[in-house]
Amino acid sequence: MALRIRPDGRILCAAIHSKQPGDIYLNDGDHYRLSVELRALVTEPCAAHMQRGEWWWKNQVPEGVAIDSFYRE
Repeated sequence: MALRIRPDGRILCAAIHSKQPGDIYLNDGDHYRLSVELRALVTEPCAAHMQRGEWWWKNQVPEGVAIDSFYRE
């Protein structure tokens, strides 16, 4: 569940996106805390996530992106 934060600010799934120069790596523990416990980082349902592999701060989700229901509860 680890993440890569790109210099442009995008937050990407490390399992789907390869490392690039300038990436900041966020480990599994921090990712779990932010996404599962605090629900501050959100993503799409699994099928869509596997295509895009992107995460967003809950108050910065782009228009038209459907967030997984887990984060709306």
